[in-house]
Amino acid sequence: MSSIRSRGLALALAVSMAFGLSACSSDDESGDASTSAATSVEYKDTFTWGVETEPASFNPFINSQDAAGPILRSLYDAYFYLDGDGVYNPWLAESHEISADNRTITIKIKQGITFSDGEKLDADAAILNFTRTQDPAIVESTTWAASLASVEKIDEYTFKLVLKEPDTRLLERLSGSASAPISPKDFNLDVADLKLGVAIHGTGPYAITTYAKGEQVVLTARDDYNWAPEALTGRNGPAYTKTVIYRFLGEASTRSGALQSGQVDAIDSVPSQDVALFVDDSKFQYAVFQNGGTPYTLFFNVSRPPFDDIRVRQAIQLAVDIDTIVNAVYYGTAQAAKSPISSASPFYDASVALTPDVAKANSLLDEAGYATKDAEGYRVNAAGERLSIPIESNSLFVRDSRDILNQAIAGQIKELLGVDYTWKSVDGGTWSDNRANNTYVAWDNSVGAADVANPLAVQYNSNPAIGFINLGQIHDPKVDELLATGQENFDFAIRKAAYVELQHYVLVEQAYVLPLVIMRHSHAAAADATGFLSDPARGANWGAYNVRVPK
Repeated sequence: MSSIRSRGLALALAVSMAFGLSACSSDDESGDASTSAATSVEYKDTFTWGVETEPASFNPFINSQDAAGPILRSLYDAYFYLDGDGVYNPWLAESHEISADNRTITIKIKQGITFSDGEKLDADAAILNFTRTQDPAIVESTTWAASLASVEKIDEYTFKLVLKEPDTRLLERLSGSASAPISPKDFNLDVADLKLGVAIHGTGPYAITTYAKGEQVVLTARDDYNWAPEALTGRNGPAYTKTVIYRFLGEASTRSGALQSGQVDAIDSVPSQDVALFVDDSKFQYAVFQNGGTPYTLFFNVSRPPFDDIRVRQAIQLAVDIDTIVNAVYYGTAQAAKSPISSASPFYDASVALTPDVAKANSLLDEAGYATKDAEGYRVNAAGERLSIPIESNSLFVRDSRDILNQAIAGQIKELLGVDYTWKSVDGGTWSDNRANNTYVAWDNSVGAADVANPLAVQYNSNPAIGFINLGQIHDPKVDELLATGQENFDFAIRKAAYVELQHYVLVEQAYVLPLVIMRHSHAAAADATGFLSDPARGANWGAYNVRVPK
């Protein structure tokens, strides 16, 4: 058995600027400390990381926050990791094999792997995880298992996944934290503890020691860890730094100030306006990664006014000069989105794009029945009802200047169209109520991933068991057909053709969405901090396994 090449899986663009990031660390960072050339260097026992987003859960198969990925990577391992060439490489799995009909995936687990509570990872533990993570009492969505017919034990360390039909999403899931196994004993926890995840145990290089909500989480390195994916990490054995502290610093200026003052060794989500501070100062280092999957996008709710009218959708698309807005909001450090698929994906089609046309946008709104304006300059229909687009974002997913971006959009279309566009952050309960009652006009979302199949499925598929965040209320047979073609075929050319057609259809022909900005993970750190690893396929920081900073 050997790693299986899947050329259609995304290659995330990792752009580093004076930052010590690589797919494999250099000798002085990755070799055993007792034999490396840097044996005279003494390192701190603690590494402190200032992060923008506090995980809503530390349970890997529940948490869907892209920003929580580096923390989860420090706690949990996956069966494979996907490299920059689209090849699945072994990690917890010693090997895997896909049947000729693409309906069976056989996985052999490395022997000797344990969870942080001492329980061993074997076929029984793996099968229990696959079974329990389909329990709706534990997880909100089981869409990932839609194509899974059964999980069968072959021997003590080997099991197979039997599929109802070929599904490219499953291998991608097996390379991420969403399918990272947890200790069998953890399924005995009550549901609340299981969902929070602080008390569960992974196979990763660290385990949670303490958690203070709203403040920080403290991780302690495992002395017995020795199954890192060496081709990626450059070494094996326990994590370099004994204690890693992730401090939750939601305010952008607070994070930057904490790094500049030496309170933390690294920060994520570097404020765009502060990038120059770290790029131009030799005391620091900086990197940014373009995320794969789908970009930050505005999804028009086509099931209710005003976006049940394609002319209104097209007008908003044509009025927003996203290049100018993104350049201004992100100080030239981010890339405007042109398509429903991230430009970091090999399935991205550079030919699909919208060209601003304000005159046509205004004409379309006139045709749609919003030809007059009220005393405040906002368009109204014949009944005097204002053309309003209220956006309410789930606060759990507000990051990377999304608030400022939406405010800039609001200002532009008010001036150019006379449309009342507003944005505000709301708590998860309010957002869930809006979703359940279909009281929202549009919503904003992005899904980072190594492959586009799952992000597109959950955002566009009309089957609610699959498209569980299809909040654009898109029920379009052609969209479903193209999604199925891309999902069920392992042939890259077939998938590429389907996704190219999908991009044009969704964006141009039907105007279902307005792509806004390619999401990214950015990081800054002290200049002498080392061991930062990049996730070659997803466009993110790998975690804390190799990081350390001299005393």
